[in-house]
Amino acid sequence: MSQVYESVNNQNQEAEKKFDQVYMHQKPYTGKAPVKGTYKDSAMTLIKGYVGSGILAMPFSFYVGGWLLAVFIFLISAYMLMLCVHYLIEVANAENKENQGLTEVAEVTYGEKGKQITKVVLIAYQLGKAVAYLIFFISFFAHIFSNVDSQSGAGNWIYLIMAFCIVLPLSFIDNMARFAKLSLFANTLILVGLVYIAFYDFYQILEGEGIKENVMNLAHFEQFPMIIGVTAYGFGVLPLAFAIRVTMSEPTQFKNLFNVVSYFNLGLFLAFTLLSVWGLGSRMETQQIILFCLDKNPLSYVIQICYAFGLICSYPLQVLPAFQQIERIEKLKNYINPELKYSSFRRLAIRSFINLLLGLIGYSIPKFAYFVNILGAIGGASLNFLFPILIHKKYFEKDETKRKSKFIYNGILTFGICGGLCSFIYTIVKLTSH
Repeated sequence: MSQVYESVNNQNQEAEKKFDQVYMHQKPYTGKAPVKGTYKDSAMTLIKGYVGSGILAMPFSFYVGGWLLAVFIFLISAYMLMLCVHYLIEVANAENKENQGLTEVAEVTYGEKGKQITKVVLIAYQLGKAVAYLIFFISFFAHIFSNVDSQSGAGNWIYLIMAFCIVLPLSFIDNMARFAKLSLFANTLILVGLVYIAFYDFYQILEGEGIKENVMNLAHFEQFPMIIGVTAYGFGVLPLAFAIRVTMSEPTQFKNLFNVVSYFNLGLFLAFTLLSVWGLGSRMETQQIILFCLDKNPLSYVIQICYAFGLICSYPLQVLPAFQQIERIEKLKNYINPELKYSSFRRLAIRSFINLLLGLIGYSIPKFAYFVNILGAIGGASLNFLFPILIHKKYFEKDETKRKSKFIYNGILTFGICGGLCSFIYTIVKLTSH
């Protein structure tokens, strides 16, 4: 009898493993051979994950905090964020298991409870990033069409519907490796936008309009929480990084890839943000998104449209990790089981409903930079600072060669918790005072 039970149990475990591979999109939903990303493809997708909506809010945070103070806090925050990704990569490489995602690493060290907590925070954080993108899309459409339709009375509902119609079809892409060509296209559009803004900033600096005031805007220490929150949002790519690592044909190469891409984006963020603050700082008194600080002319509108479409292509990168976790909930797994009739339609309906909820949340929150800050304060601090340190510390607690000092562990934990808490309080105060 025990042999029969063991045989049936093994079959059930194998079936569950195959089902999880489908719904974690380690294998495509169609059952075809899994798509694995090359080094180049994965690099393109990771660059796209970095250079999205966060870099648009970065100049505003540098402006309100003072650029000199902001550079100092940004470099410290970015270094710690990269270090935390390294720690989790080290744990995943030590396990050396196939499809070792973020929740699986948490399960290795803290069991089922750790896995479930990580899953909940991951879902909330990634859906929050999707909301930030939708807030940008609504703001973008309102900015572009405000002169044409300002008296229509339709408000932002029209812009919400437009954004929803565009992003909904993209949210059904199932595998990170399939984003390679899409990421290349999106990166090109965004690069065009960033280069134009940089040249425009440089022109404003040469013109000298307000440059002295902007350059002398060095530090406002009471605004430092804004810098930490936006940095944690814009430079904290740990969930996406692990999703990309899972789909790589050679996951052991991911650490090198991550370092190259991260240092490239570190320089890009700093150069772009400083030029924007020095050239257009005074315009951020009334506008939180640097893209909308440009003069209103046909060329600027073209650039803004290019950047917006680049971000639209990034939307799936934000919602896919959340969908992967949501669709592994037991009741939903049974509901969208591929063996059932109309399973694809059911899955489509669930994702459409989630997108609709995200759109309604985005519609009700008009402050883009402040929402980005509070998202970085809560989700960014926990996922990018707290969880990696706790996991690495427990996993290597008996390995003196890989265990870090208490000073490093406690230093990063203190910075992440205190910085996140200050950013949260700061943003609540700002939102309630407006």
